Order: sequence, then C-alpha cells, then structure tokens
Amino acid sequence: MKIDERIKAELTGESERIDAILNQREGMVDMVMGAFSAGLGRWVVLLNIIILIVTGVMFWTGYEFFTATALEERVYWGVCVVLAGMVQIAGKQWVMQEMSRGSLLREIKRVEVAVERLAGKLEQ
Repeated sequence: MKIDERIKAELTGESERIDAILNQREGMVDMVMGAFSAGLGRWVVLLNIIILIVTGVMFWTGYEFFTATALEERVYWGVCVVLAGMVQIAGKQWVMQEMSRGSLLREIKRVEVAVERLAGKLEQ
C-alpha cells in the first residue's frame, strides 16, 4: 500500500473523531469569560470600564441635545452624541474581535491535536 493511500485511509477513518472535536462549540458566555482570562484580559477589563463611562457620557450628551434650545448647542451636543457612540462601537468591536481571536486560537489548537494524533497513528 502506498503512503498516499494509507494517509487517505487514516483520514477517512478518523474523520468522525476530528468532526466531533471541531463541532465542540462554546456559548457566548464562555467566549466572554475566555476574553477576560486571555493574555489581553486586563485590557478587556479596562476597555469595558471605558465603554461604561462612554455610555454614561453618551446618555448625558443625548439629554443635553434634547434639552438644548439654540441651534449651535444642538449641533454641539449632537456631534458629542455621535462621537460617543462611535467610541462605544469601536470599543465593543475590539472586545468582540478579541473574543473571536481567542476562539480561533482554540480551534486551531484542536486541529493541531487532531493532526498530531493522526500522525502518531500513521507512524505505528
């Protein structure tokens, strides 16, 4: 039997086990907790605190926008609301990308483990 045929036969035989490993999904809560405990966990905590502060600023500037009487004040507070919203969106986007990065790294590690097991069986 040629090496290519042996590899193909082993991959076919192990496909169910690899699929089972790859189909292990984690929930959103697990992903969020993983982001807090990853290498950049302190930055995630800091950014979430900043997002909460920016949310407060956004509500305050929104209130000022709706209570302003002069046009110049409305423009000023409206721009402040938009900028606070953009800062909040950017912060949340970074946190979501960090969660995605952690999840992707775990998936890559699972595939590496599966390939390593397969290579060990081929050597035997």
